[in-house]
Amino acid sequence: MVPDMDATDPTPMPVTPTEAASLVILRGPVDAPDVLLGRRRDTARFMPGYFVYPGGAVDAPDIALADSDWPGSRFHAAAIRETWEEAGVSLARPGTLDADLVTLDPCFSALNAMGLRPAAEALQYIARAITPATSPIRFDTRFFLTGTDDMHGTATAIGELPEVVWMPVVTALSSTKLSGVTKFVLGEALSLWQRGEGLIEPSRPVRVYTYEHGARLIRRESQSDGLA
Repeated sequence: MVPDMDATDPTPMPVTPTEAASLVILRGPVDAPDVLLGRRRDTARFMPGYFVYPGGAVDAPDIALADSDWPGSRFHAAAIRETWEEAGVSLARPGTLDADLVTLDPCFSALNAMGLRPAAEALQYIARAITPATSPIRFDTRFFLTGTDDMHGTATAIGELPEVVWMPVVTALSSTKLSGVTKFVLGEALSLWQRGEGLIEPSRPVRVYTYEHGARLIRRESQSDGLA
């Protein structure tokens, strides 16, 4: 689970952001979809009780998978793996991974046992957010969008998130339990979703939610630069 990007606790020295990834899963009609969200624990250090997307830090298995002939980046891998760990659902397609990759993570081995592999092709990179330099815990997170066509399993709170729900997007956007950056990403996701087709657009620039001199700044970058 990625701590909220709007956290601004003071710290003497800026820390290097940890690479992370989160997955926005939408389902339902184009004009009124639901979004999969998990509620953070009430004891969480930042934004207790707030709703977030499943996700977390990039780990060694994600890097190893990305370094193979698998068609995704370490961020794709982390988004899929963390969603499986936190919400009990996987984004996967028929196929297998090399034996040395299967043993690296329980997610990979569970999918392989079902004749499936993580489906990087089903994910669209839609946004990036970097925690303010004033926060003692920092993440540089890539956000991905997908639908449910390649989703396996039923969303269930099985990890760090005590509650996982399908929430109407219109409700989420007006909720006081979603942070500004979470709503920003949801707005990016909804804009693509409402086109109804052509979800995967490699040439589309991605907006980056970040901070400069304490002020929020939104800039653009290419998808290839963001996933490098």
